[in-house]
Amino acid sequence: MRYGTVLLILTLITASLDLEASKEIRPQFTQDTIEIDGHLNEEDWAQAQVINDFTQQFPDEGRPSTERTEVRMLYSMEKLYIGFECYDSEPEKVVANEMRRDGRLWQNDNVYVMLDTYGDKRQCVFFRTNALGALSDTAVTDGGENLNGSWDCIWEAAGRRHDKGWTVEIAIPFNQLRFKKGDSMVWGVNFGRNIARKNETTQWIPVPRSESWPGTYHPIYQGKLTGLQGIASPSYFNVKPYLLGGLARNLSDEAWQRTTERDLGLDMKYGVTSNLTLDLTLNTDFAQVEADQEEVNLTRFSLFFPERREFFLEGSGLFAFGAGIGDFGPPPLSVFYSRRIGIENDKQVRLLGGGKLTGKVGSYSVGALNMTTDASSESPLMNFSVLRMQRDILSDSTVGFILTNRQSDLGEYHRNGGVDLFFRPHDQWRMRAMGVGSWSPYPDERDFAWYLSNDWRNDSFRVNASYLDIGPQFTSEMGFMRRRDIRSLMLDADYEIQVRRYGVQEADATFTGSYLLDHDNRLIGWDLGIGGGMILEGSDDGFDLDFKRFFDRVEEPFSVGDVEIPAGDYQMNQVSLTTFTETSRPFSLFGQMDYGDYFHGDRVSLSIQSQWRMTYQFAIETRYQRNWINLPETDLFTTNVVGTRISYALNTRFFTKLYAQWNDSAERASANFLLNYIYRPGSDFYFVFDQAWNAAEGNLQDREWTVLSKFTYLFSL
Repeated sequence: MRYGTVLLILTLITASLDLEASKEIRPQFTQDTIEIDGHLNEEDWAQAQVINDFTQQFPDEGRPSTERTEVRMLYSMEKLYIGFECYDSEPEKVVANEMRRDGRLWQNDNVYVMLDTYGDKRQCVFFRTNALGALSDTAVTDGGENLNGSWDCIWEAAGRRHDKGWTVEIAIPFNQLRFKKGDSMVWGVNFGRNIARKNETTQWIPVPRSESWPGTYHPIYQGKLTGLQGIASPSYFNVKPYLLGGLARNLSDEAWQRTTERDLGLDMKYGVTSNLTLDLTLNTDFAQVEADQEEVNLTRFSLFFPERREFFLEGSGLFAFGAGIGDFGPPPLSVFYSRRIGIENDKQVRLLGGGKLTGKVGSYSVGALNMTTDASSESPLMNFSVLRMQRDILSDSTVGFILTNRQSDLGEYHRNGGVDLFFRPHDQWRMRAMGVGSWSPYPDERDFAWYLSNDWRNDSFRVNASYLDIGPQFTSEMGFMRRRDIRSLMLDADYEIQVRRYGVQEADATFTGSYLLDHDNRLIGWDLGIGGGMILEGSDDGFDLDFKRFFDRVEEPFSVGDVEIPAGDYQMNQVSLTTFTETSRPFSLFGQMDYGDYFHGDRVSLSIQSQWRMTYQFAIETRYQRNWINLPETDLFTTNVVGTRISYALNTRFFTKLYAQWNDSAERASANFLLNYIYRPGSDFYFVFDQAWNAAEGNLQDREWTVLSKFTYLFSL
């Protein structure tokens, strides 16, 4: 009897898995013109297949969604159409207050569609929208481990609220997607809906709760999209010239210099095949890119800033290679860091041009990039090249290599080459391995680095263990590396439990630890940390409390502002309290306070971030960080960083933004105003005003300002 019961359970589980794997949607072909207006009133929508069996991931995993959701799909020769009908028992409580492109739509009621156009469960594109029709898109690679939220696709969406909920219409041109064309294509697809006031997440193909929100981007959780026939090939040729003009004024050697800005440039995109895309750029300009967020560096290591430039963002996930790639925060080692191109000593260097080839050929993912920067006072004429390739193995694993080369017109070069493996034997188990070497004309820049990582998780528990070895002479001139000559063993564990009583929704406990040696087997650092947190029932309000003890060996003195930290061995303790409120509210708050040792002194740090959506068009975000540092040899000194971003969206195609910052430790203040009008899909008008001041001793003195207008126009051939 006992064996019969076990056999019955296994049979039911297998049947359930087969049912999920066999879920299928077949879009209806349409020859009608589908107007993207949020009304599913064309006749073909009524004839399309309806799917409505959505399952909760949170809060009640496995149960049906509390609100009914219906999804329909149509397609024409040129576009794929998706229609969402989101019924709601309390439609007046639907949260819709974000209109910005790539805004924080996850804080609203929203829906999404995931498309695995190769059907290989390794890479996909992800489209999210809300009841206002705001657009957010993400390119996903490496089985969902690498997310590129700055990738932009040309697509349309429109939302409409009504007395039974809300409706969304989406249109995605096929020439914006990459796929292997065939007579009978099978794509992977998943749909999801988030209900903000209930903190409820649901999907058509359920994503395990243990995967949390990153799991929604994992293409292994997919049904089948079939029946696409005769669709337009994504092989195409786009030309996007830009015209820029403006004025600039800067203070140099106590004299003001005024210049007139005039420039022309060109971006081209060619679909070599349905799988491969070639991007070319001449005289590349990034005038519309927002300034980096100001930071105070209280360590002796370099800060990591994310890439924001459009040319480098598309396909960037394919070029990811290193240790800790895909984790939150800066990686300890990244072999290709695109900000090394066109930025020298924090100053922009002119990009003369270059090209990039990305895509997939059979089971191989291919990426090649070549860029040339102009000579400047900071560096000679420089060429940068990268070759990246990955091969699919087994059902959900890859093996690959990377080659990078940074070479000047003076003949000097620096190169990296390495291999990596991503192995996923089970949905809950991930393993990574990487080995890379460095070469240059100088013997003291030739060495190796390698990395192993093992990550396992279930519904409540997650543990990650990793080992990183970076040789004493290893260098990566095209990458990012915090430090070399280390052997680092790291352990990270997290346990989460559903409480649902005493006003607590869930609680978690964490443990972190690391142990660092150099290659002479000398101890240079370690840390141990424990912590825990709670999220309150009925909301996303909560707090975390963490304790950390760590040891750091400082080999050489370094400076923080005007203060010098002497060499020596330091054992330190720190306690951190973090509080946060539900982000779907019109006003939300995040705060953190740290107290503890700072080398041979002590430090108190306060960080506050707020977001106030006054209307669905107007929002104010503020950020304030203050450090009080007390060292024996000096008086108490403080650092302050203040940032404010004010944004207004007239609609989903017209945005304005003012971003102002002040960093007293760097004696710098700045303001950036951007107006962006998307007058047709893929074509933009920008108006930019930048102002910078020297902020010594609390006095603001003009340093430079720039006024620019930029006009782009997309020609599709």
